[in-house]
Amino acid sequence: MKNMLKHAVPAIWILFSTLWGQHAAAAIDAKISFETEIPKAFVCGENSTAELSGLHYKDGNRSLRWSWSAPSTLRFNDFGQLMRSLRVKGAGVMLWIYNPRAVDADMRFSFETPTGEVPYRFDFHMDFTGWRACWIKYNDMPGDHASQQVSRLTISTPAGVESGELFLDRLTFSEVKLHDQITPDKQIPGNNCNLSRELWHWARLWEWEQYEYEEPLRDVTPAEKAQLDAVKSRIESIVAANMSSANYINGTIIPRARATFEKAAIRRTDDGGIIGAPLLSNDECNRPKGELRLDDIENMLNAFALNSHINKDPQYDDDFFLVMDHAIDQGFAFGHGNGTNHHYGYNIRKIYDAMWLMRDKIAARGKTDEYVKVLAYWSGLAETRKPYVYGRDELLDSWHTLLIPKIVSALMLPDEAEQYRAMKSLGVWLSGSLDFTPGTIGGIKPDGTTFHHGGFYPAYSTGAFAMIGYFCKATRGTDFTLSEQARRNFKLALMTMASYTDLRDWGLGLAGRHPFGKNGRIPDADVNAFGYLAALGDLTGSGKGADPELAGAYLRLKGTDKELNSLFRKEGISAGPTPSGFFVYNYGAAGIHRRGDWMVTLKAFNTDVWGSEIYTKDNRYGRYQSYGSAPIIGSGNPVSAAASGFVQEGWDWNRVPGATTIHLPYPELESPLPGTLMERNPERFSGASSLEGRNGILALHFVEKDRKNFTPGATAYKSVFCFDNRMVFLGSGIDNDNQAYPTETTLFQLRMDSPAEQIEVDGELYDAFPLNLSKGGERLALSDTKGNFYVVKNAAAVNITKKEQTSPNDKTRAPQTGNFATAWIDHGRAPKQAAYEYAVYIQPTNKEITRLIKKDGYEVLRRDNTAHVVKDLATGITGYVCFGEYTGQGLVRKATGESIVMERTDTDGQVVMSVCTPDLGLTEKTYTTRQESRPIEKEVLLDGAWELAAQYPGVEAVSHDTGTLLKITCRHGQPVEFRLKKK
Repeated sequence: MKNMLKHAVPAIWILFSTLWGQHAAAAIDAKISFETEIPKAFVCGENSTAELSGLHYKDGNRSLRWSWSAPSTLRFNDFGQLMRSLRVKGAGVMLWIYNPRAVDADMRFSFETPTGEVPYRFDFHMDFTGWRACWIKYNDMPGDHASQQVSRLTISTPAGVESGELFLDRLTFSEVKLHDQITPDKQIPGNNCNLSRELWHWARLWEWEQYEYEEPLRDVTPAEKAQLDAVKSRIESIVAANMSSANYINGTIIPRARATFEKAAIRRTDDGGIIGAPLLSNDECNRPKGELRLDDIENMLNAFALNSHINKDPQYDDDFFLVMDHAIDQGFAFGHGNGTNHHYGYNIRKIYDAMWLMRDKIAARGKTDEYVKVLAYWSGLAETRKPYVYGRDELLDSWHTLLIPKIVSALMLPDEAEQYRAMKSLGVWLSGSLDFTPGTIGGIKPDGTTFHHGGFYPAYSTGAFAMIGYFCKATRGTDFTLSEQARRNFKLALMTMASYTDLRDWGLGLAGRHPFGKNGRIPDADVNAFGYLAALGDLTGSGKGADPELAGAYLRLKGTDKELNSLFRKEGISAGPTPSGFFVYNYGAAGIHRRGDWMVTLKAFNTDVWGSEIYTKDNRYGRYQSYGSAPIIGSGNPVSAAASGFVQEGWDWNRVPGATTIHLPYPELESPLPGTLMERNPERFSGASSLEGRNGILALHFVEKDRKNFTPGATAYKSVFCFDNRMVFLGSGIDNDNQAYPTETTLFQLRMDSPAEQIEVDGELYDAFPLNLSKGGERLALSDTKGNFYVVKNAAAVNITKKEQTSPNDKTRAPQTGNFATAWIDHGRAPKQAAYEYAVYIQPTNKEITRLIKKDGYEVLRRDNTAHVVKDLATGITGYVCFGEYTGQGLVRKATGESIVMERTDTDGQVVMSVCTPDLGLTEKTYTTRQESRPIEKEVLLDGAWELAAQYPGVEAVSHDTGTLLKITCRHGQPVEFRLKKK
C-alpha cells in the first residue's frame, strides 16, 4: 500500500524523551516518527501531497515528503498534543527540515486557535539546501500569546515560490522545557530572545556573521605575503607536532574511524545526493541507534587526513570528502545553529587540523570556497571582524577550542588579501580579549587569575593558554601578533599560574571539579606557552631578545620546545627561581604561601567566589575544598601533589587539611542538586592578604546554607597566619546543631607509600600499621609523614591514624582503597562555640623542632568571633583578622570590620602596614556578573601621631583625637601597602 496522504485527518502521538546514560548525555529519541506511516493528524491543503520517503531522513530511514504547488499548507491537528506541550513553561517545537532547493523566502509556522487567531507564529528562512534544525520555544515566538487554546499548527508554503518540496523529520512538541542554549541562526535569527542573560558564545555565530570588517581589504605587499607564508609554515609544524606515522599506522585511530564510517553507511546516491547516518547535536543524538555527533565527524576526517598526509596513503581520500560533504548536507553548514550547538568547539577542533593537512587536495577538487565558508562560520572567525567587545563572557572556551580553528580558517581564505585582513583582525581581537574582564565573567582578572564558570579555574586555563601560546609562536615577527598590553596581561596570567603551582601541580582548593590527577597540573603545551610569549620580546627592560622572566619560568617548568631551548641558551637565560613569598588571589579567595620547594594553597569562599564545582559525575564529594583548606605540596622529585600525599584512591573526602567540616556519610556528602552545584558562602568576608609579598593571612567566616544534607547555619570563624615556614591556625565560634555526625578540623591526610612510614607524637615514633591514637592536653606535638610538624594547643581530642581507607571515586562511586596517615581535632557532635589553635612548621630542621616543642614562636593576642590577632616573634609581624569592628590596645586601636591588617615596625622606626578586604565589592549576586569591582573604604585608627612616609594612592592619614586615622581605599581584593613614620 502506498503511503500517500491527501486531505486525511487522524491522530498522532509524538513523544519526547530524555535519556541519561553512558552513550548520550541527553538523547532526544523520536519514539513515533515517519518510519511506517504518516500520522493522520497531518492534513495537506489544496495543491499539495505528503508521502513517506527514503531519499532523506533524520530519524530511522524515512521522513515525510511534502510536495506542493503554491499556495498551500500542511496542518497538524492534534489538539491534545499541542495543549500538553503549550502548558509546559519553556516548551516548544522541534523538527528537522530538508530543503532540496534554496529560495530567498520564508515558510510560516502558525499556531492557531479554533476560531482562527494566531497567538504564536514564526518564520523559517528557506535560503539553504540540506538539513536544518528548527527548535524554538513558544515564548520566543512572535504573536500576542493571548490565548493558549491552540488546536492546530499550520505550515504555509513560502511566498513567491510557485512549487517545491520539503522533507520533515523528528517532529516533537516538547512536554519538557527546551534547552536554554537554543542557537539563533540564518533560519530563525531572532530565536532565543527571552533569556535573562546574554546568549552564550556558542550561540552567537549568526550574530557575529553580521559584523563588517573594520580592517580594509587591500592588496598585500611582498613583505606581507612573506609574513603569511611564515605563519602558514608555523601552523603546519603546530598541527603536525604531535603526530607520527608510526603512531597512526600501528595505532587504533584509523581502524576506529573506519568502523564508524562503515557503520554510518555514508554514500552518494545516483541523483548526486548523499545519504547516511543522521548527524545531530550532542543533546539530540542517540548513539545506540547509530546516529552521529560532530566528534564522530571529527574523528573520521582527522584519521583519513592523517592517513593521507602523514602516512602518504591516499586510499581514504574519497571517504574524507564524502564525510565532509555528508556533514554539510546534514547541517554542519554555514549559517546553521544545529538546534543547540553549545560546547561544539570541543568536538570539531581536529576537523580544522584535518582540513589544513588536506588543503591542497581540497583545492585540487575545487572545494576550498565551500569548505572554508563552513569552517570560518563554525570557528567564529566573523567575531574578529571588529575588535573584541568589552564584557564578552566565556573567553577560555573560545581560546581553547576555537583559536586555532580561527587561524586555519583565516589562512584558508581564497586569496592572500583576505587572509591578511583576517589575520590582522584576529590579532587585534585576541589582543583585546586579553584585557582584564569585569566581575566574575570569564577571562583574566586584575590579580592574574583566570575565570571560567564564574570562578577561578586553572583546569580551564590550561588548554586556553596553550592555544594562545601557539598563536604567539605562529605570529612572531608579523603584523598579526599580540599588542604589548596583551602580552603583559598574558604574562601576568602565566606567571600567576607559575606562582600557584608546585612544580606543575596546584592545590586541592583550586581544583574545581577535577580534584585529583592530570587535570590538576600544567601540561607540556601550556608550559611551552611561557616560552612562546617570551620569544615575542622582552617586557622587563633587560635588553635581551626574549623575556627573561617568562623564559626562566619556562625552563624551570621543563618546557619541551627544542627551538625555544636553543633561543634561550643563546640569550644567556637559565631556569628562573622557584616562586617564594605570599601571593594574594582574592578573585579566588585564595592565598599561596611558599618557600623553597614547598607550597601551601589556602582557600576560602564567599558571596562572589564559589567553594568547589560539583557535577553529577565529577567531584561528587568535593564540598569541603574551600572550607579553609591548606594542603602542603612539597615532596617528590620532581615535586608533585601525588608525591606529597594527595591521591584519590582511598581519600576521605571529609578530611581536607585545614578545613573544618562535619564528617558525613558519602551519600549525604554528595550534592543535593540534580545538576551542577557551585556553592557560594553567604558571608562576604573570606580571602587573603599579605605584607611585603612575603607573609600573609587567610580569613574565613562561613555559614552553611539551608540545603538537603547540609547543616543549615553551621558556622565557623577561621584564620591562618603565615610567617616563613610557620603557620598558625585559629578557629572560633564553631557552632552547629548536627547531633548525628562529628565536627572536625583536619591537620593532615596523606597517602603513604609504605605502611611503615613513621609519625612522631610527643617525642615517640610510631611505625606500626594500622595505628589509632587519641591524644589531648595543653600542648601536643606531632609530625606527619612528609617532614612537617604540628603543635596543637588545648585540644580535648586529637585523633591520629594510619590505616587502609576505602572511599568512592568522585565520578563513578566505585570503591577505592589506599593507605593514609591522618590527624584531626575532634570537636564532637553539635559543638557550641568550639575553638582550636595549632601551628604547622613546614619541613623544619631538627634544631627548629627542638625549640618549638618547648616554646611557641608566636603569641595569640586575641581569638574570638570579632577578631583573631597573632604576633610572630621572629618577623615582628602582627596580623589582625577583623571579622567585626575591632578595638584593641596596641598600635592598632580600631579597625573597620571585614578587614585584614598586617603591620611590623622596621629597624628605622617606620611601620610597614597593609590593609585589605577580600570583598570584591560586587553587589550583583548572580551566577556571573559583568559588574566592575567596587572600591571599598576601610579605616584603621593608630595609637600615636603618624604620617605617610610617601604618597600612596588610595591611602590618607589624618590626625585624630586619640591618634592617627588611616583611610584606605581597597579594590579587587588586593592588599594596600604603605609605610608610616612618626610625626
